[in-house]
Amino acid sequence: MTTESTREPAPRWEVLLLLLVGLLTSLGVAWGVFTGLGRPIDGDEVLRERFGAATWPLDLEVESAHKMGQGDRMVRLRRSADSTLGDALPDAVIVHVYDDKRGPKLMFPPEPRERSDEALESWREDAQKTFKEEITRGRVTFGPYESLYIRERLYRDTGKWVDSMRVNLSTAELPIVVYAEFPPEVDGTVEGLQALLEGLEPYPPAE
Repeated sequence: MTTESTREPAPRWEVLLLLLVGLLTSLGVAWGVFTGLGRPIDGDEVLRERFGAATWPLDLEVESAHKMGQGDRMVRLRRSADSTLGDALPDAVIVHVYDDKRGPKLMFPPEPRERSDEALESWREDAQKTFKEEITRGRVTFGPYESLYIRERLYRDTGKWVDSMRVNLSTAELPIVVYAEFPPEVDGTVEGLQALLEGLEPYPPAE
């Protein structure tokens, strides 16, 4: 003689708990995407708030643009695939518009961090141990403007380094920093940075 076993339905509170956990998980994933990658926005529209160039210089095109969860906006430009420009010029640019006016100041500390031979040797042995260091800093002039720049070297997990030069182009209303990246293992130069900044045609005068 066989008997059929019947499964008792889960208590109501367990069902509600499972639904709540699923909802919180979905919200967590959505919030992670929103704060990490941000939501897509119109990059050209963001750039027009600060720059007056008819077309973006150095064969640069908007690759992506996002607004982050905390309010910052970031636009990435990259040199077009059919560009014939040489390696002496930036081939990628990041424009970071901060929601907090204090943001750009954090990117320009009064003194550089001490360079680490140990970190460099560790990276040469294992490129997964990425790091960055300041190489030089100074003043860059472009058109009627002048601004502090910092040149950093980014040691990436590809086993190659990339020079990135940043400039504070904030105005009283718009806190903004521009990062110019040069091709892998090409020294960043003031001349290359000048070509970018002059081509962007910033307005009004940078502080």
